[in-house]
Amino acid sequence: MSTTIPTEISAFAARVRAQLADLPADELEELTEGLEADLAEAYAEDLARELPDPVAYAAELRAAAGLPLKEDQRSGLAGGLDSLRQGASETWRDVTLALRRSPVGRGVLDFLSVLQPVWWVTRAWLASWLVAAFFGWESGFAPTTLGTWILLAAFVTVSVQWGRGLWGAPRIGPLLVLGNVVAAVALLPVVATAQSWETSTYEMTYVGSEDPAGMSLDGSSITNIYPYDAQGRPLSGVQLFDQDGRALAPALNTVRDECANGCTDGIAADGTAWSPATLETGQDVMNVYPLSVVQHVLDELGSASSAVIGEAKVPEAPFLKVPALAPAPEASTSPSEAPSTAPTDAPD
Repeated sequence: MSTTIPTEISAFAARVRAQLADLPADELEELTEGLEADLAEAYAEDLARELPDPVAYAAELRAAAGLPLKEDQRSGLAGGLDSLRQGASETWRDVTLALRRSPVGRGVLDFLSVLQPVWWVTRAWLASWLVAAFFGWESGFAPTTLGTWILLAAFVTVSVQWGRGLWGAPRIGPLLVLGNVVAAVALLPVVATAQSWETSTYEMTYVGSEDPAGMSLDGSSITNIYPYDAQGRPLSGVQLFDQDGRALAPALNTVRDECANGCTDGIAADGTAWSPATLETGQDVMNVYPLSVVQHVLDELGSASSAVIGEAKVPEAPFLKVPALAPAPEASTSPSEAPSTAPTDAPD
């Protein structure tokens, strides 16, 4: 009768063999022969039993066989890290054993075990997002370029393999524990940042659609437009858009070239400033012509204040009246001469 080996036991056995990889092949085979089957049998008999730490288990196998410990298990930084990881593993094992004594705790641990692959992918996304954000490649949750997709795929692959105990994971166990702690702490701030970047997209508004460079004609800036009707009379309140539906804004930020207050508020040195028109939506726009000008109060230092003098006024138009349009030619309504139906004379 064949025994199905659970994935956890196969991964554990692989980690144990990785710890014993420095031994000759025959000694390694002798120490680990039947390891999966023995663990599977013990696991089947006691479902609450937790697998031991693979590093400690491998060390016990060495000691039982009278073999020396690995060099990095004796002293040095690697040995200290291994001791730290072993202590953490023993503590976690004691906690899980205590939790599994109750049905609720056992259910929670089983549920968290099922979610392990989700965490592997989550920490991979977190790492790839941090790298991409560091280089200015990302601004939201999902990758936006082929390169960032490849980066995410690489991190997911490594994270999953480490989670399965492969690709040198047993040798860097303490670093993985530290990395998981850092990832858990950084997850919420990173998610919040990614969410804010995702939602802070450019809002297309009426004013925002205006061309920031303004209008020009033959290289000269256009600061105002004075429309006239077909009879040559001046018009007011005319909204102008270009062929793409963009609002036509004046070329200059201020009425005059000289600025007051650094032109941060659009006020010229003489205190004049454009006065926007207000739409029925309550939005202020700068493409309603002719534009009006408002006069701000200047203090003793010549700086403009927010207070204005009087109401906004339209600057004097260049022409009081322009030539009217010529009337359109009337279409002819007289019928054309019908072709003759009388027979023609035969030739002589």
